[in-house]
Amino acid sequence: MRAIPRRLLIHTLTVSRLVDQDRWGKGTIELAENLTRVRLEPSGKIVKTKDNQEVQLAAVLFFDSRHSRPAGQKFRENMILGFNGEHFRVETVEPLYDEGRLHHYEIGLVRYGKCESNIQQGGSGSPDSGFQ
Repeated sequence: MRAIPRRLLIHTLTVSRLVDQDRWGKGTIELAENLTRVRLEPSGKIVKTKDNQEVQLAAVLFFDSRHSRPAGQKFRENMILGFNGEHFRVETVEPLYDEGRLHHYEIGLVRYGKCESNIQQGGSGSPDSGFQ
């Protein structure tokens, strides 16, 4: 199977980490690194979490194993990603394989608004990219 075409991987997201988190879960976000050549698509899909709760995804991130950077990026639940001034929390991570090799990840994201940002958010994409 072919890789996801580069012309479709138009977005850049920031991977952030939550620091100075208090016991109520509020904290400050600091930039860790950028994800480039990825695609972020709005979603309304409802998924079940590990603790059997239903949540509605706000977006799905496509990370191609060939074109997206940084290569070898590992995703885990509860990571915080930033795009166009909004924060998202990783809810689901689904690696998809082609003949035994990783083809791409589909990462389910929910909105994350319980923090204050002390960084300039990175992120790009054309204004008509369809993501509001």
